[in-house]
Amino acid sequence: MIKGKGYGGCWPTPAQELLLRACLSTGNEAAGAFLEWKASADIGTVDPGSYRLFPLLYVNLKSMGIDDPLMNIFGWVYAKTASNNRTLYGRLSGLLSELKRRGMPAILHKGSALALLYYGDPGLRPMMDADILVPTARVREAIDIITGLGWSSSVTPLKGFSDKKLLSRLGWTPAERTVRDYTGEYFSVRHGQDFTNPAQFTIDLHWHLLHGYNRPDADALFWEGARGISVEGVQALALDPADQLLQVCSHGAVWNTIPPIRWVADAAAIVRKVSGEGEGLDWERLINASNRHGKVLPVREALGYLNRYLDTPLPDAVLRKLGSVPVSRAGYFEYRVRTRPPGVLDGLVELRFLWSSYSRENSGKNLFARISGFPKFLQHVFGMESARHLVLYSVFELVRRTGRFLAALKDSLFGNPSSK
Repeated sequence: MIKGKGYGGCWPTPAQELLLRACLSTGNEAAGAFLEWKASADIGTVDPGSYRLFPLLYVNLKSMGIDDPLMNIFGWVYAKTASNNRTLYGRLSGLLSELKRRGMPAILHKGSALALLYYGDPGLRPMMDADILVPTARVREAIDIITGLGWSSSVTPLKGFSDKKLLSRLGWTPAERTVRDYTGEYFSVRHGQDFTNPAQFTIDLHWHLLHGYNRPDADALFWEGARGISVEGVQALALDPADQLLQVCSHGAVWNTIPPIRWVADAAAIVRKVSGEGEGLDWERLINASNRHGKVLPVREALGYLNRYLDTPLPDAVLRKLGSVPVSRAGYFEYRVRTRPPGVLDGLVELRFLWSSYSRENSGKNLFARISGFPKFLQHVFGMESARHLVLYSVFELVRRTGRFLAALKDSLFGNPSSK
């Protein structure tokens, strides 16, 4: 990473683009991109998003016979990734076997499915956990099964509040969620929850594939299109390639503290694998799902960006059709907010989503009853012990987000000396 830059981001920086080209291109283009990236990068402070591409870089450079001192580092990351993933798949197969025995269907998605179906090499795709989707209507049953096997839930993440000691000084000790904490209201605004077993193996249990469209029937078509996958001999399900590409693109085109540049490699792997098999990706399915879930803008922009890394460009008709799908002003606004560092507007968008979900679940109540019950709802969703904690968190978030906004405004007006 070029010195002076921060880690957070949305779209790849020039240095990250060079790394992507070194990973995804071939011949002179890949070799030249690697040398240019190496000349501008500090391997000791490389950002986490770039680090995650080292296994892919290693295999690509090795296939071209490139010998470089840095190959020792890239090779170590590749070997470590392969070892970690083999362990992960071993543990995952045990859980899937138990879920299957109890009649609980499960769809693998994100890294655990991508590495198996599209990369074809456990060393190419680093993973910290495994993502599993269960039927929305059976999520409580799935949580009962998992917790009964000794898994415990994570503390509900709070933006900006990762320091538990600070929370304790404020009189608030975050606790793991118990089974009784999983209510209909909680399921209506969250799309997943982390669970960890005694061996420190973590799964991200989803009851919705995507954040932001959490109606009870939101995932019905994902389940209809699911196909078989085998994990260490245990049968499970994986998403249709078009649905997996939708998830990769919609997650990629969002600002993140860890630059989400890996989505480019993931999307390229999906398109290349499906095209190489002659099957062809169901683009109409992708377009319809993007529209149905309000993801037209991120998918359109992501595919347009992806085009520069593919040997065979995406069909023009697909990009034109995505471009012709109407997007509301609210949709444009939310997209602009989500692709920038979190600030006051991002908080308002999130609050609007929470209110909308809360109102839908409490549609039978009058407006006054809904407004008066909203703070208690937020307290429950965030996992807070008292209303005082909600006030403290709200003030903290307002100050933090305003500070970010003012810092960004200062940089835009006067420039950022550290980046010069």
